[in-house]
Amino acid sequence: MSNHKVKIEEYYAECNRDYEIVWQLKESLALHLGYWDENTLTNRQALWNMNFQIARHAQITKDDFVLDAGCGVGGTSLFLANNIGCKVRGISISSSQIEKAKSNKQKLDKNDLTDFSCQSFYNTNFEDNTFDVVFAIESALYSETKDVFLKEAFRVLKPGGRLIVADWYFRTPQNESEKENTRRFAKTWAVDHFIYEKEYLEDLKEIGFKNILLDDVSKNVFPSVKILYRSYFPGIFISRISNFFGKRKASQVENSKSGKYQYLTYKQGAWKYKYLLAFKPSNNEKQFSDFNEYMKDDLSIKPFIDTEKFKDRFPVVGKNGFSVRNMFKRIMHFYLERNIVKN
Repeated sequence: MSNHKVKIEEYYAECNRDYEIVWQLKESLALHLGYWDENTLTNRQALWNMNFQIARHAQITKDDFVLDAGCGVGGTSLFLANNIGCKVRGISISSSQIEKAKSNKQKLDKNDLTDFSCQSFYNTNFEDNTFDVVFAIESALYSETKDVFLKEAFRVLKPGGRLIVADWYFRTPQNESEKENTRRFAKTWAVDHFIYEKEYLEDLKEIGFKNILLDDVSKNVFPSVKILYRSYFPGIFISRISNFFGKRKASQVENSKSGKYQYLTYKQGAWKYKYLLAFKPSNNEKQFSDFNEYMKDDLSIKPFIDTEKFKDRFPVVGKNGFSVRNMFKRIMHFYLERNIVKN
């Protein structure tokens, strides 16, 4: 097992609690940013919307066979299975994530459309030309050599199949401050180096992908970035004290800093958050000038509108009496999400 793989596994195992607290992981099943539009009310709704946008931008149908490359705890795979009805295979190098994904499958996958396995997206056990769609939401950045994942995705895609990568696409740092903030951002998430857009596009073309489309949705994810930035201030204070008393590890302290450096690099223009779609060539391939031309069909999915109040989501008084934990949760999420968007 490579040191890089160990580092990633340890990061997600040690920092899982942080995602449960700030990102409501047990309910949202999301380890990614949210997509905010004019109808988005809360972070939970934005996280749901990100899954919807992946399906929409890749035009996934019930007849597609889909690979979730870096599936986390299975949230997007289960979303696609339950809302679209397609078969999905989810993979991750994190054994703890796969255990949670399998547990979530038992509770949520009533039609048995998903399957989860612990394997690397560098070298999967799937045969050539297996999938109609391969997608990676904020997982491709963990590839040490970025083109290795792209080559494997190309191999397992059917002719005419499509790859969609939702991620941060960085530019070459313009100054030392931007370079240092980018380095620190990567360290907080156990990333060796981020995706640089120019080189990534060159890799895609060299591997053989055609008709590459990009959609810049940076403004749509920025409210999530602001929530993570807000979480930095109490998070780093609590993490450092807990670390002093041996209750948190160094990686958890670093993770508490991620909101700060993600926000700073955004403000410096170091990255754009984009959906990238690329096609494996086929005899019947079509050409599209942009996403608007490609996304011609609306998905027949009823949107999730989150109207639940914090007092209902985190009841302070319940069957077991007064809940101090829920009181703090209510205060924290009110602080994180209050006026995050103007609607």
